[in-house]
Amino acid sequence: MQRKTNWLAIVVAALVSFFIGFLWYGLLFQNAWMEGNYITMEGEKMFKNGVEMPMSFAPMIVNTIAMIFYAIVMDWVLGRMGIQTWMEGAKVGAVLGLLMVVGILTGNMFAAIP
Repeated sequence: MQRKTNWLAIVVAALVSFFIGFLWYGLLFQNAWMEGNYITMEGEKMFKNGVEMPMSFAPMIVNTIAMIFYAIVMDWVLGRMGIQTWMEGAKVGAVLGLLMVVGILTGNMFAAIP
């Protein structure tokens, strides 16, 4: 039997990822993130290595598409695994998230990023 895609859940998952990103990169660790990426603020302008950064919506558009794509892939993976409850889904999501963190940390080690 073909499982139906829950589009509301996909939209909610994308919105939750935006909220978590806002908390992480905005409210909680904005200064550390900016320092780690050599970004400074002067008034409303942002500078990277002393050069003004152009303001663009492109990263937000790409992020929106990526979050929706991730949610669709997670829906597919959970469906293939026969996951039925939100708790089972959260466990699989946590394991996959941990896998991504390990990959990011490994990449940062190769790039000598603390």
